[in-house]
Amino acid sequence: MDPQRRGLEPAGLGARAVAVLIDGLVTFFVLGYLVSVATGRAQRSGGSISFNLSGTPALVWTVLSWGYWVVLEHVAGTTVGKRMFRLRVVGADGGKPTWRESATRNVLRLVDGIPFFVPYVVGFLIARADADGRRLGDRAAGTRVVAAAATRFSAVRRP
Repeated sequence: MDPQRRGLEPAGLGARAVAVLIDGLVTFFVLGYLVSVATGRAQRSGGSISFNLSGTPALVWTVLSWGYWVVLEHVAGTTVGKRMFRLRVVGADGGKPTWRESATRNVLRLVDGIPFFVPYVVGFLIARADADGRRLGDRAAGTRVVAAAATRFSAVRRP
């Protein structure tokens, strides 16, 4: 067994699925609302708030949403949803993913998320067929999602 993989237990697909739903809610509602307020696209009516993003504000929201996963996984090894389920993303060396690893695994969410009316069917099927539960993005990046208790990230960042 590769020494970098020793003791790193793959995360369960159920916990990963709920974590991605939570992260989706964070990116959709929190980031969507913030972008809509900043661009004047938020409406308040009778105690409820709504927003409509199109054009440039939608592009800004898309970039920020993708950045949410890339930055948090690189810097902290986790996202809000993953943290709630004690999950971590590890890079090829067993530490936090590099910028490239994080960007690669997250740009492929577009493929893993197909079909969009029932998100992540492709990613789920690919992960089910992999011994480490890796979706396409993880395979391409050389990353894995593991139980957080099994990881001990060094305070020293690699280049």
